[in-house]
Formats: sequence, structure tokens, C-alpha cells
Amino acid sequence: MMAKLKRAAEKYPGSVFEIGSNSDLVLENSVSGNLEWTIEQFADVRNARLTLPTKFDMVDPLLRLRHGHNVTIRVSLNPEEIIRRVEFGTSRLDERITALNKLHRAGYDVGILIAPIVMLEGWQDMYERLFRTMAERIDPDILRGVLLEIIFMTYGFVTEQINKEAFPGAVQLHNGSSMAFCGRSRYGYTQPVKAEASAFLRERIAHWLPEARIAYIV
Repeated sequence: MMAKLKRAAEKYPGSVFEIGSNSDLVLENSVSGNLEWTIEQFADVRNARLTLPTKFDMVDPLLRLRHGHNVTIRVSLNPEEIIRRVEFGTSRLDERITALNKLHRAGYDVGILIAPIVMLEGWQDMYERLFRTMAERIDPDILRGVLLEIIFMTYGFVTEQINKEAFPGAVQLHNGSSMAFCGRSRYGYTQPVKAEASAFLRERIAHWLPEARIAYIV
């Protein structure tokens, strides 16, 4: 697979390869070491990039690697309340921010996902606190021009049934008044709800993180 990536990089210069769409490679690396191998194998490629997202903080094994400055690690952040109530088993907010700062200081290109946006009761206050924490805790050099990817939650009833069995008493995520069918057995927030929430998020990000850039809100 690495040989194929390198050949593709030669054929399509400027390519960005998303390598973390099916699993969290930082978590997986804590067992397999595969991400460390991948980063060092790709370090000498000069005309393409690797990128991956993570919700975990176990980045210390990556800090000493020869990465060639061509790897982007995007850390997913959410309010602590959402992490505790929805993102079971993942790293806490403070741990993720610490990992983000470590990666930046080790020379990695970093990005930030705010995902998934989950509109539980009081969600505006939760995200207000998140943006304030980001402004206070993230290295200023990161916040100067960092790209923010903002993704609203989509939810499937199959997933809901699995979660009910795996996590009894977990918070109910489906909301019939604010969500609608969006295809492939999944539900998402309606366009009017998303439009109003997007306006709120843009305004509060502009207030707390004025030098950051929003790549997209979907």
C-alpha cells in the first residue's frame, strides 16, 4: 500500500491522502505501531501529504519521528460534556488539546475538527465554553490561520440500537423535532436548524478565535 501511495504521489503531485477515514490511527498505533512506520516511510515524499484525524491523545510515540513536515494530524475537539456523554472511551478535552500542542511543537502540520456538533440541551453554552478553552489553552501559533472543520452529527437508527445495547442509559441523540431523514438510513439536523446553528458557531468563533479559518461547516 505504501508503494502505491508513493507512485500516486509521483503521478499526481500535490495530492493529499486521507489515511484515517476508517479508524482512529492514533488509537490503533498504540497497539500496532503502524502509524509510526507509515509516517517515517512517507517522510521523504516531497510532492504529497498524508492527513488523518484523531480523538485520542497518545501521540508521544509520534513526536520523535522523522516526518518530513508532510503529515497533517487533525485533532477532533468537542465540549467536555459531549465527550463524556457521547464520545465514550475517547480522550478528554484537555488531553486532546495537550496532544495538539505537542504535535505542533514537534513540527507536524495540525488542524482542528469540531465534530460532531451535537445539539443537546444547552449546546450553545457548551460550545461557547469550548471556544473559550481553545483560545486559552491552544498555542497561539496554532490558532494563527488554523483550519477548522465543523461537522454536524448524523445518526442512524441501526447505530442507536447498537448503542442502547452497548451503553445502557446513554443520552438520546435522535430528536424528531430538529432532525430529518437524510438518506442511507441516517438522520441529520434539518437545514433551518443547521443554518441557525452555523450562524451562531461562526459568530462565536470570530469572537474567541479571530485568527482561525473555517474550512467548512457541513
